[in-house]
This record gives sequence, C-alpha cells and structure tokens, in this order.
Amino acid sequence: MSQYMTVEFEVNSPAVRDALLDGCASVIKLEKRDRGESTDRVFSFDAERSERRIALAIGFEEQLEAGYRVADLPVEVADRLATSVAVAIAEEMTALVCDADELQPRGLVVRRAARLMQTLVALDGAIERLTPR
Repeated sequence: MSQYMTVEFEVNSPAVRDALLDGCASVIKLEKRDRGESTDRVFSFDAERSERRIALAIGFEEQLEAGYRVADLPVEVADRLATSVAVAIAEEMTALVCDADELQPRGLVVRRAARLMQTLVALDGAIERLTPR
C-alpha cells in the first residue's frame, strides 16, 4: 500500500477544523523535534520519512486553512491527527461535565463532540486501511 495514500475527508465543523489544524501543528512539531534529537539516538532516524510527514501535514493544513469542506487527508499522518481529535473530544466532555452554571447550551457541546467523534472514527478507518494485515 502506498505511503502517500490520501482519502477524501469531510471537515464538518469549525471544531473539527481546529482539531485537525492542531494535529497538523503537532505532526510538524514532533517531526522537527525528532530530527533535532536524532543525533542522540542509538537507532537510525529516517530523515526522508520525517520530511515527507512534515510536507504532508503542511499540505493538509493549507487545505484546512483555505476552508475546504472536503480535503485530501494524507493517511500517513492520520495517527497524529487522531490523537489531536481525541484531545478535543476530551475537552468538550470536560466542558460538558464542568459547566455547572450551564453557560453553554448542552446540545451545542454534545453536537460539537459528536462531530469530533465522527471525525475520530473516520480517521481510525483511514489508519485501518493503511495498516497491513
């Protein structure tokens, strides 16, 4: 299976877009950190893979920033994006539980969390397609 595989991915809300943008930033940050630390490691560092992951994250980030409703998700970085979406879901659930004064309508928080969960499931599906069995 190609390392450059992409899937069309629906960006169905601003909360999803923000979580995916956070995920792109995370990919870039972690790959740059790993590259910087590679001289301290005993095992080899794949600089080509790192550069590719950074480029894929930047390309996806550009689509998100341009406001694409359907973007080409590079499956190779879907794992890091899924982590970012999971964090956003946790934040929404924390807001729901901790909003004792009900400053936000519960339905709004639940809808944002549901869209994020749909995104997480779709990301998981993309990762499954990439993983050889």
